Amino acid sequence: MHIEFEISGGYVNINLAYREDTEKLPPDVASKLLGLIKSSRVLEIQQSEIDSTIAGPPDAFHYNLTLYEGGQKKSLSFNDATVPDQLKPLLEFLQELAWEQLRKD
Repeated sequence: MHIEFEISGGYVNINLAYREDTEKLPPDVASKLLGLIKSSRVLEIQQSEIDSTIAGPPDAFHYNLTLYEGGQKKSLSFNDATVPDQLKPLLEFLQELAWEQLRKD
């Protein structure tokens, strides 16, 4: 699975991106990531279910998540005020991976 994750905003106006194929990750990281994707049911969420009219506070983070697998593409956009609760563990892990990737570059 190919993953593209972006987070921006907050008090310091960060702009982080994480792009990776799970096949290229260490097995333990790939397993955890795929487990979080499955348990969050992110592939079942429709963008129309997320109320994009809620802007959230001025310091809110904004997220873009795109998953590619088997010719299928799933894209979702949301902010701290609109993120579905079941996605929070996945987003936290992706944010950790983005920071780690940034430190390595």
